Amino acid sequence: MEPDVLLFIAPVMRSSVPVDDIYGGGAQVLPAAAVAVVGHVVVEMSLREVSAKTERLIAMGIMIALLGSVLGGWLARTIARGVTGPLLEASEVVERIGAGDVTARMPTGSAGALGKLAAGINDMAERVGLTQEDLRARIAEATAGLQREKEAAEHATIAKSHFLAAASHDLRQPLHALGLFVSALAQSDAARREPELVSNIQSGVNTLQNLLDAILDISRLDGGNLVPEIERFPLGPVLNRAAEDVALLAKDKNLHLRVRPTQAWVRSDRKIVERILLNLIGNALRYTRTGGVLVSCRQRKDVVLVEVWDTGTGIPENARQEIFEEYVQLDNVERDSAKGLGLGLAICRRLADLLSVPLGVRSRPGRGSVFWIQLPVVPPASADESVGIDAARGELADSSAQLSGTVLVVDDDDLVRAGMRQAIAGWGIHVLLAADREEALRCCRSAEQAPDVVICNLRLPGRVSGIALAQELQREFGNCGALLIGTEFSEEIFAAARDAGIPLLRQPLPPGRLRAALQQMLPIAA
Repeated sequence: MEPDVLLFIAPVMRSSVPVDDIYGGGAQVLPAAAVAVVGHVVVEMSLREVSAKTERLIAMGIMIALLGSVLGGWLARTIARGVTGPLLEASEVVERIGAGDVTARMPTGSAGALGKLAAGINDMAERVGLTQEDLRARIAEATAGLQREKEAAEHATIAKSHFLAAASHDLRQPLHALGLFVSALAQSDAARREPELVSNIQSGVNTLQNLLDAILDISRLDGGNLVPEIERFPLGPVLNRAAEDVALLAKDKNLHLRVRPTQAWVRSDRKIVERILLNLIGNALRYTRTGGVLVSCRQRKDVVLVEVWDTGTGIPENARQEIFEEYVQLDNVERDSAKGLGLGLAICRRLADLLSVPLGVRSRPGRGSVFWIQLPVVPPASADESVGIDAARGELADSSAQLSGTVLVVDDDDLVRAGMRQAIAGWGIHVLLAADREEALRCCRSAEQAPDVVICNLRLPGRVSGIALAQELQREFGNCGALLIGTEFSEEIFAAARDAGIPLLRQPLPPGRLRAALQQMLPIAA
């Protein structure tokens, strides 16, 4: 039988049928045995037409669903283009404006709320663009003004630096001579008759020298004219020279100044390190009333910590950074010029920054302070390498010992020559004087004995170099010692002096430094 046919089968049965006997007066029923199946009724129906209709209905439903989906997608896209699209575009334009693109615009032409939104966004972008242009113009104008002021300030700083550099020689020369005269006066009978007067004069000269040094140091730092010259050198002689320069101040205040010996070698700029230490020691002495100052070194692995201890009044914790600013003096309300201008520690800070080395302070109010600087340690050099260009490298000079020998002083300044003669002669040394190269040669040729040491100014008449003259005198009159003095030393001068093996000494030259240098070269008198 085919599967797409529906078959119904029912039996045909014979049953008793009640018969009414109209004559007998009642109904009669046939016996049950007479009921029997006499056949079957079969009904066969085909399902093909129903299945075909069902398939047609399903296909129609699917087509209707697909058509609805397509129509829905088209409708959604149409709505998106008409509403969502402009909103997304507006969002993108606003983001571009927020990112700085003030040229971003929305297309116009839409009606209704979207048109108003587009017009508002475009108007906002236009206003933002105009505001930015105005701000740029104002910023450019302000920047130009600041640049003009900056250039004017730089020109003023450069002009000031050039003026101070040009005046440095003229300022240092008389101050150098004055210091030598005072040193000679301190060794004369007048010092024994008027010791307080001579001491006051010495203090005044030292104060003037410190003020001048501070002003010139700040000028060089402001002008960017100070370039570190990094080298290896022993630290001990640098400490001794710095202490020697302020020994008179310690003596005048009846303070004990002590430098602990050290064998450490460091890598830095010798002159700048010495200037920092000189300022730290001098500052400690100026602000210490009783007790003393101790300079010590502590080596820690690859660095050495140089410490300057004092027994002063100490520094409050809230002022320990302020003291490194210019013109700050905590203990000088009366503005005593003997205590300086308040530039010493500021110079130390700027010089330490120039060398890229740490500088700091520890203090206990009422007990004293410790200023320290940290320097990189290097292995000791050989004996040949340790011969540098600076003179005073030994221990502090013995000011009581008399020296012997002959010294030739070559300087074109009359006051400097006179001051040199009086100061050096007071140490027991025979002094020869010359103003220029020709006079120096004549003086040496006519002298009974060639000089043991030649002290030359770097700048001599006729554009003669003091280095060249010292070398010429050394060649002609034997390998005598030589010292060069000057006010400003360039890198070329440093290099030339180093190559010649001649020490450099800066004016104004403290008499103690000059004596220490000569004591290295001349014998002690018997």
